[in-house]
Amino acid sequence: MNKMGPVVILLVVLIIGAFLGYAWGISDVSITNTGLWQLDVSYQGIYVQAVADAYALDNNDGLAAERLQYLCQDDGGLIKAVEESQSRYNNPQQRANLDQLNTLIRSGGVEQNREIEVCNLKPPSSGVLGLARYAWLGLLLLGIAIVGYGVMIVIRSSEEEGVSSSFATGAPAGERAKPTIFGKKPPAGAETARSAAAAGAQLSAAAEKTDFTSTGIEPPIVQFMTTYLHGDDLYDDSFSIETSSGEFLGETGVGISETIGSGSDAKKVTAFEVWLFDKNDVRTVTNVLMSAHAYDDDALRARLQTKGEAILARPGDKIVLETATLRVQARVVDLAYGSGPLPPDSFFERITIELASWKRQGPTSSPGQPGNPAGLPSFGA
Repeated sequence: MNKMGPVVILLVVLIIGAFLGYAWGISDVSITNTGLWQLDVSYQGIYVQAVADAYALDNNDGLAAERLQYLCQDDGGLIKAVEESQSRYNNPQQRANLDQLNTLIRSGGVEQNREIEVCNLKPPSSGVLGLARYAWLGLLLLGIAIVGYGVMIVIRSSEEEGVSSSFATGAPAGERAKPTIFGKKPPAGAETARSAAAAGAQLSAAAEKTDFTSTGIEPPIVQFMTTYLHGDDLYDDSFSIETSSGEFLGETGVGISETIGSGSDAKKVTAFEVWLFDKNDVRTVTNVLMSAHAYDDDALRARLQTKGEAILARPGDKIVLETATLRVQARVVDLAYGSGPLPPDSFFERITIELASWKRQGPTSSPGQPGNPAGLPSFGA
């Protein structure tokens, strides 16, 4: 790091500290305790989900709006709470409940209560007196800056020693730890692993979707591409199924079902779950896409069949998932197996799957086990 770096950082901290001390002093902020809106946004997200679940049971618009009126709307507090709930809860039923509540919010059915001191602050007091009262804050920040300067000097010395040691041991350039102000930066391989999900998204965007119209089949309501790349250990892709008017019908997606091997390396995925959730059905339908090695292993195939029908993954093959009101066709667009000490064709290096969904119409045989209503396409492998 440049020798002037610590000095510049010290000056910046002092300037920011002086500004904050002055701002805090002149504002003399005092928050009125109204409870709910002062919670951290993560807890507000939990509260919003509870309201959504209650709303799904009683369908009482007025009661739901009343429960949300104590969250700030002027500063986007309610929107942030909804977004926090969306990121926190992945259960399909809870997501459906939240979408129903969000529809009420977007329609303008929820208003902030103006009769209580929600989001209100007391007026500022004298700037001079406030600055004098909070001069200790500037002194505290000055002390922190001095300590931080000393810590940066120590870190800089250790980083220089680490670089010298790396070159002395002859480590390849790509594997040497790169110094940073906060310590050693991980080797490039770690960054590559973290970018697997982004690379998979690029492959999905480049993949060609099926043109159902040209084949005489009614176009689906929604059509998605999803790609897994080896190294994306958190792969779990899901998509909402909605009509053009925004009506939520359900969800579909693909996630990791089974891995093989062990060690600290990235997961070796040998099977995926393709699932379909229908808000009007009693269960989530699941199929298990397996590698050739997993499919040929009778014990493993039997164990995975408890999650859903076991299917050998092959490029171009299609599987169909059906519920009471929805049908999803999953097409294996492309796949490749990884190589290494494990058995051949045992884990996926990559796989791209197309998901297309239609809304079923007409009578069904029974919830969860529908028939094949007329007027909708029928698919096969």
